[in-house]
Amino acid sequence: MSELPFKSSPIHSIGTELELQLIDLEGFDLSSKGIEVISRYCDEQHVKKELSLSTIEMSSSVHATPFTLFTELNTIARNLSEVAACYNCGLCGGGRHISNHWTNQTITPTQRYREIHQRYGFLAKLSCVFGQHIHIGVRTGDDAIYLCHVLTPYLPHFIALTASSPFYQSEDTLFDSSRFSALNSFYTFGIIDHTIATWNDFSDYVEAAIRLGVIKCLKDIYWEVRPKPEFGTIEIRVCDTPLTLLHAAMVCGYAQLLVKHVLKKRVPIESVYTSFVNSNTFNAQRYGFKADYIDSTRAIKTTLKSHMEETFNNIWQDADTYEKKVLRYFKIYLDHAVNDADFLRGMAHQGMSESSIVRTMMNLFILPDYIGSKGNTPQ
Repeated sequence: MSELPFKSSPIHSIGTELELQLIDLEGFDLSSKGIEVISRYCDEQHVKKELSLSTIEMSSSVHATPFTLFTELNTIARNLSEVAACYNCGLCGGGRHISNHWTNQTITPTQRYREIHQRYGFLAKLSCVFGQHIHIGVRTGDDAIYLCHVLTPYLPHFIALTASSPFYQSEDTLFDSSRFSALNSFYTFGIIDHTIATWNDFSDYVEAAIRLGVIKCLKDIYWEVRPKPEFGTIEIRVCDTPLTLLHAAMVCGYAQLLVKHVLKKRVPIESVYTSFVNSNTFNAQRYGFKADYIDSTRAIKTTLKSHMEETFNNIWQDADTYEKKVLRYFKIYLDHAVNDADFLRGMAHQGMSESSIVRTMMNLFILPDYIGSKGNTPQ
C-alpha cells in the first residue's frame, strides 16, 4: 500500500478539544439539549456534536502559545454559555458527571454515532465521559509515529494533572480518574503497537485494519497518543476535561514543551514491557500525584511526583521566558499536589450536595458573571 498522506503543520503548534458537560440548571443532571445549543451557536469549526447529546465539544484554532489558546477558549466558552443559558443549561468541565446514570444517555442521531452504538451496544452509552484532547503540530508522519512511542512514559503526568472524575453514579470510585473505565473496553484503545515504527508501517496497519474490518476509518483508532494526518498533529487523549480553562490551556503548553524536548533529544524508541506501561497508567488514574512510577529506562521504581519534577527540571534548562512561565505554573501545582479530583472530593467531604458541587464546577469553568447573563442564572 502507498503511504497515507500527512499534512505537515507548524512544528510545536498547539490546539485542543474539550468535551464539556451540558448541565440542566433545574436538577443539575446532564441535559440532552446538545443539538439545540450547537445549532443555535452555529459555528461548526469551534463547537461540535459528540457521541452523547449531553456532550458538547469545544475546539480551538491553531496556536503558538498556551496564552493565546486560553484567550480563545475563554471567548468561545463565554459565548457558548450565553447560548446554553437560553435553554436553561450550563457548562462545566470534569471527566464524569457526579451522579448521572449511564442508561439515561441519548446517542446523538448521526450516521457515525448510530453505527458506533450499533457496534458497541451499551459501551457507547457507558462512554459518555468528558476528556481533553491535545494536538501538537509535527512536520512528518515519521515524527508523529516516533512521538506516539516516546511520549508513552509521560502520559501518567497528564493523567494526574487533569484527573477530575472521582465519582460515578454518586459513588466515590477511589480513583482520581475513573473516566478510563468507560473506554478501555474498546478494542482499539491503548497504546501504539511496538511493531509500528515508521509512517509506512502505520499506513500498512491502517490498510490491513480497514480491509479486515477492525476499523472503518482512522477515527476508530483510540490510542492514548495517535497521529492525526489530516491535521498534521499527534493527539494526546488521556486527559479528563479540567475544571478550568486556564488549566486546560496550560496542560497544552506542557505537552508542547515536552514534545519539543523529546524531539530535540531523539532518544531511540525503547522496547518496554506492556504491563509496566499499564501499571504506570493504572497507578496515575488511581492515586494521582501519590502514585508509584516504574522508570523503565533506568529499571527503577520511584514516584510519579519525582518523575514529573525531574522532567520539569530537564525541560527548564533549555526553556525561554514564556516556556518557564508554563513550567513555573506546574511546579507550583505539583508542590501543592492537589488536583481537580482532590478538590471535588474535598467539597463532598465538607458535606456539599451534589447540585452544589456541580454549580461550583460551572462557576469554575465560566465565571459567574458570565453564566446566564442573557438567559437563566442558577440559583
